[in-house]
Amino acid sequence: MHKTLYQALQVAFPELKDAPLPEEQDNFESLMLWLNQHYSNLQQLQMMDYRQNGIAECHRLQQLRIDLDELSNQIDAEMRAFFDMYEESDQEIDPEPAHAYDFEFTYSVVFNNIKVFIEPYDLALLVIEQENPYWLLVPSNEELIDRIITTFNEAFGNEEPMVLIE
Repeated sequence: MHKTLYQALQVAFPELKDAPLPEEQDNFESLMLWLNQHYSNLQQLQMMDYRQNGIAECHRLQQLRIDLDELSNQIDAEMRAFFDMYEESDQEIDPEPAHAYDFEFTYSVVFNNIKVFIEPYDLALLVIEQENPYWLLVPSNEELIDRIITTFNEAFGNEEPMVLIE
């Protein structure tokens, strides 16, 4: 099961084809280190500061020469509009649901903007859902995506499931 995940990831990231598999294949941190040993293939979004989103480090985005400043500016503009809406509101807001909504909104803004920017390049955005989600860009091949998601979720999905952002 774990080996199948690593094999699928080697197809998605050819530079890992000859990379030795980690000893602890069922350890998420080992997987993360393995994926990022040559380049930043797996990035993390810090939900408390959406600007810490891994976009500038993402090797695939760099390879495609995507305008990272434009992508970041688009995210900033949407987030600023959201925060301005909060400040203009005269209503008392219960902090717990508002905090959860902030996270949901941040997740949506960051990942939807990445998706828009990668669409012309036949790539798919996979997200590992956790408090501070991880994300990676893989070729938009339905069979490959299904194999990565299925094998990842069999190995790690109880704690941090992987999903395709559509």
